[in-house]
Amino acid sequence: MVDILKGIEPGERKDVEAILRSTGYFYEFEIQTALEIADETISEGMERSGYYWMKIVDEDGIVAFANYGKNAFSTHSWDLYWIAVHQNSRNKKLGSVLLKAIEDDVRNMGGKILWIETSGRPLYASTEGFYRRNGYELQASLKDFYGPGDPKQIYSKVL
Repeated sequence: MVDILKGIEPGERKDVEAILRSTGYFYEFEIQTALEIADETISEGMERSGYYWMKIVDEDGIVAFANYGKNAFSTHSWDLYWIAVHQNSRNKKLGSVLLKAIEDDVRNMGGKILWIETSGRPLYASTEGFYRRNGYELQASLKDFYGPGDPKQIYSKVL
């Protein structure tokens, strides 16, 4: 049994880090950025910081999380900044469950489009497949954005 909960608590920062490290997908600077966003949200709250958090909790604790927010340069667009499932909990459809909960939350807050940026390097082929299976369309590919051979892939879905 899993629960989907909104928010992040001070003691959960370590869980966010453990999940990100378990995947093997993220650069160190990306992990540090996620932790900075967690710290800001914990100290200022979701509404004030503009960073919203959703997590999946099971009997072992937090096994997946996501972070998202309204794009300040749009009347209706929101951005998904992070979504990650602990390596030990992958292939259980938890990412899709979490993504659906985020879409519902964004829709309830007046959002019309959810945008997602991800890497296009071969390691991320399964990530891109995940987004496509969940109804997202590739809108742009920015060659060598993150580094040589590492394009930025921009996906979106009308909610």
